Amino acid sequence: MRTARRDDQELPIPVTAKWEWYRKGSKRHRRFYALTELIAIAGAAAIPVVAATELPALVVALLGATVLIATGVRTTFGLHENWVQDSQIKYAIERETALYLVKAPPYAGEDAAVELVKAVEAITWEAGQSWAARRLRMPPTSAAALVEPPG
Repeated sequence: MRTARRDDQELPIPVTAKWEWYRKGSKRHRRFYALTELIAIAGAAAIPVVAATELPALVVALLGATVLIATGVRTTFGLHENWVQDSQIKYAIERETALYLVKAPPYAGEDAAVELVKAVEAITWEAGQSWAARRLRMPPTSAAALVEPPG
């Protein structure tokens, strides 16, 4: 994508910029998702092992808290969903770019670059709307609600 050219012209800057943003986002979300999963799995597996030893109960409690925090971070920030969505958007931009580079419809005409930018903008606009809708569906929480018992 960075070196792709059509008729000795580089790809339009908005296309490469958005592709790069989603490529980096996909990579970042995949790493954080894998890290939080690994912490949660390792911590959960360690709890019964540590509980069977003569280590203080505080160690078991800390492991349980670590598992809870890792799971909460993954869920709250939607790391898996963001990873999947960013990957899908990156691939959709790459698909449109491939069609543009081989001059396939709708990129066969004089205004092909404009059509490519419009297509990429539509893809990313829809993705942004989807992301916002997911965030709006999440139940509101606050630190106080997590700490204070109801009533």
